This record gives sequence, C-alpha cells and structure tokens, in this order.
Amino acid sequence: MRRKGSRLAQYSVLKTTLLVVGEGADDKAFITHMKNVFCPRGCGLSVKVEAGDGGSPGNIITNAMRSFKSAEYGRRILILDADVPPTDVQRKKASDGGYEIILWSPQCLEGALLDVLGERVAQYETSQELKDRLHPKLKAYHTDPKAYEPLFPKTVLEETENYSVAKVRTYLRPKQ
Repeated sequence: MRRKGSRLAQYSVLKTTLLVVGEGADDKAFITHMKNVFCPRGCGLSVKVEAGDGGSPGNIITNAMRSFKSAEYGRRILILDADVPPTDVQRKKASDGGYEIILWSPQCLEGALLDVLGERVAQYETSQELKDRLHPKLKAYHTDPKAYEPLFPKTVLEETENYSVAKVRTYLRPKQ
C-alpha cells in the first residue's frame, strides 16, 4: 500500500496509450522521430509505433487489426499514403476496428516532408520521385529515426502547416 506523500505515489502517472501504425519502415522511422521530440519519458502518453508491411490500404488495415487485436490501447491510428487512399469500405473496417486514419499529404510521407521543408510537390511526381528527392537530404538511412533529426527539429515540426504532419503532431502531444 502506498503511503500518502511517498516517493512512489509522487511518480504515479495515469498513462494514455496510443498505437500508431505507419505504412512501412520509413513511416515508422519518421513517426518514431516525432515521438522522440514530442513524447518525453514520463509525459503521461505511452506511444507504440509500428510499421505495416506496405501494400494496399486494405492489406495494411487487415494486418494491423490482426496483429494488434488483443492489445489494449486508448487510441489507434493508421497513417497511410494518399496516392492510393483507402476505399469507403476499408475506412469503415478500420473505424469499426477502432482505428482513425491519417493520409500523408501531398501523396506520401516524402511528399509531406518535402512540403514541410517548403519544397513544391507537383501532382505529376510519383512517390518514387519524391523519395529520390528527399532521401539524399537525410542524415542517415531513411529507416533510421535519427536520419530525420537535422531537417525536422522540434521548431520545424511545431511550425509546419502541413496538415498530415500537424495532425500526427497533435496525437503525439500529451494532453495537458
């Protein structure tokens, strides 16, 4: 039994839990970087970041639901590319499974990040072309969260008006 005023009672914090499933390893790395920026230990928010296996939105939704069905999370978020958005049926399936969906915009993670950096993203550019533009700018390999640190420090992430990155930021900030 905890005594009033005991050291253990002082550090007892009610945790909110969040599961974030990105489309692939790049998404996991960038979201993990954002988690490191906005969710320091002891902040009251426990975040688990996972990577889907890529593929169609339907496959990612199904795999996430299957992989994490028995895990207890207060919130569940899927972050997918907008180049092939989920259908209404897939959105409903995700919603019925307790998942909210965010689409990287424009087009994909790399498009969103180039937009954050103030670089124009043309509608005709493919996801691969956007990857080819972003990856050489990164500090390390694109699946390493540390690769994103120099280009996307807290000030840049806080000031961005890119809707998808700002939405992820909102979820990763502990409630005050």
